[in-house]
Amino acid sequence: MARAGGKTAKYVYGVVRARSKSSPKLKGINGKPLRVVASGGLGALTSEVPDGPLDAGREELLAHSRVLEQAIRRGVVLTMRFGVVMPNETYVSQDLLEAQRKELEGQLDEIDGKVEVNLKGLYEEESVLREVMEQNPEVAALRDSLQGKPEDATYYERIRLGELVAEALIEKRAVDQQRVVDRLAEHAVAVDTGEPMHERMAVNASFLIDQDRIGDFDRAVDELGSEEAQRIRFRYTGPLPPHSFVELSVEA
Repeated sequence: MARAGGKTAKYVYGVVRARSKSSPKLKGINGKPLRVVASGGLGALTSEVPDGPLDAGREELLAHSRVLEQAIRRGVVLTMRFGVVMPNETYVSQDLLEAQRKELEGQLDEIDGKVEVNLKGLYEEESVLREVMEQNPEVAALRDSLQGKPEDATYYERIRLGELVAEALIEKRAVDQQRVVDRLAEHAVAVDTGEPMHERMAVNASFLIDQDRIGDFDRAVDELGSEEAQRIRFRYTGPLPPHSFVELSVEA
């Protein structure tokens, strides 16, 4: 609902090629219908939001993602980060589509026919800790020396053990992530690796893939999952709009 006075602004989800004047029959943030603001063959996917600070709650984030995931089924989408709000339709047309036309068209060409998939891998805790002990005699010796001793009397030694395990996991993660990326990169156009979200995360990588090679990529992931079943559990998400491979900078 708009604020007092009814003032609204335009929330921008992404940029597409405006092949027709019809807007997709989708609902955006706050259940508002989508409208394509078009200019010279480009279109911005927009919906109305209240003029003022935008909530960044779970529902808003899900609506943003849902619009983009459904829009990609209709064609190539140059995604915007969450929270891009512009004052009105004229601003969207002039300051976004017309002012940045060359860059927008270039990036649409680059990602046309491509999708993003994200692969996360979580270590099986018992397996990876066993590997750490087997591969690091200092860590194993310290662990063994603490067994059966009271925690309060070995407080600092236990802190040191935790530090050594954490350091070993960082080294192991770097090797495993690079190995996974190298294995899958031949099926991708580009790869973007991210920081681990927690200490048990072995892999966090996004891949830009030609749509006609999704099957090859899926089979490679399945093979990798079977080979690593005892030590890494993979989670595959996609196909997605290529968020990680869009470099457009837009001032909200």
